[in-house]
Amino acid sequence: MSSDVQRVLLIDHSGTSLAIITKLIDKNIPNVIVDAAMNADEAFRLLKEHRYSLITTSRNLPDIDCHNMIDTIRTGLGVKSTPLIVISGEKMGIYEENMACKLVNGYFDKKLGQQKLVDYINSFLNTDPPKAIIGGNILYVEDSATVALATRNLLTKHNYNYLHAVNAEQALQHIQQSFSKNHIQPFDLLLTDIQLEGHMSGRDLIREIRHGLGLGYEQLPILVTTSSNFDADPNGLNRIFSSGANDILEKPIREAMLIGRLNNLLMLRRQFLEIHHLDSSLATYQ
Repeated sequence: MSSDVQRVLLIDHSGTSLAIITKLIDKNIPNVIVDAAMNADEAFRLLKEHRYSLITTSRNLPDIDCHNMIDTIRTGLGVKSTPLIVISGEKMGIYEENMACKLVNGYFDKKLGQQKLVDYINSFLNTDPPKAIIGGNILYVEDSATVALATRNLLTKHNYNYLHAVNAEQALQHIQQSFSKNHIQPFDLLLTDIQLEGHMSGRDLIREIRHGLGLGYEQLPILVTTSSNFDADPNGLNRIFSSGANDILEKPIREAMLIGRLNNLLMLRRQFLEIHHLDSSLATYQ
């Protein structure tokens, strides 16, 4: 296989879903070979035969628990560095049930649609940077002036509206004001570093948002940036997810990865707003 060709493994019990996603990848992402497996045995056979740039697995498989699937890939087969995405189609799905673990690189909610899944896959493969397909108000928290400048330039390049806070305390004030009853347009997403100067860390900020303010994973999606070495601290990733983050982006931030993650989470936020607008309209009608 040529060095510029990447190989992706899709694991899903639905042959129809695999066929559609494979076709969309072939159409939208250049130089990618797609292998598909409908069960664990087929997936393990392929993993022994090929090296992959990305693995996606459905949360619900017919012959194996998802946790065991992931553990076998990472530990049993020794596939440690290949990015692995878990896909769920359940309401609230993978975020609310603390499924996150240090062995997983990303999560995708199936209800966002197959095209959005392909865009998310593309963000991991680091091909041409995806376009920002949905806008939103972003609160960005970063205390490093150098890192903040580079990331703000990317946000500006893609026409995002954003407000930059330099610490968690300042960010929390902005969020409390944003979600107050008289505020017209609250934040759609929080983009925050996990290591912050001040009394509150990024994890403290996330926990306060989730538990203190009661803002859920779809009401305010949270994308965490970090320079942590997860090989040296294998529990670090789990701690970040357990605190309430939707997704994690490792520094240095790459444009394709950032835009792909923002597209995914802002779409999650938009669907939350559409559902709740419909609910309130029905309540008014009744």
